[in-house]
Amino acid sequence: MSQAQVSTPMPNNKPGFLFDTRTIDWRDFITDGCYYKVLNVDIAAGQADMIVKFDPNSQGMHHRHTATVTTLVLEGEQHLREVTDAGVTVKIKPAGSYTIGGEGEVHIEGSGDATLILFFSMRTNGDVIYELLNDDLSLRNSITVADFYRDWQEKWPADFSK
Repeated sequence: MSQAQVSTPMPNNKPGFLFDTRTIDWRDFITDGCYYKVLNVDIAAGQADMIVKFDPNSQGMHHRHTATVTTLVLEGEQHLREVTDAGVTVKIKPAGSYTIGGEGEVHIEGSGDATLILFFSMRTNGDVIYELLNDDLSLRNSITVADFYRDWQEKWPADFSK
């Protein structure tokens, strides 16, 4: 697992924060140029935590959040293309941006010209965390807490031997 460490003082004499992502066991995730690592899943609590990496100028696919999602941009810029009744809105969130919410939100996220690394914590009262959508925004597949748990066990079995 990666390690967080305090770096040299910033110009304002406050210590900076560096999250070392070089040692993360990244696995392919949904689209080309997108990778992930499941950090924790608690089925009883309806929670899944993961870290996601996008190569420069790459993006995921349309999806609808059905859970509350906490997002922290660790590196790069998150380019969020939200689909609403009024059309598509693009929001750019730089490293350090923190948001919570997302229930019912339909969007595609991805990176700008630099690698993007995000932390997600997703909590649901049911089982479905988000829905993958086709280009016409019709339902393609529902992703559940149990799906994340299965991925975690299958792709990172060493996490269970600790």
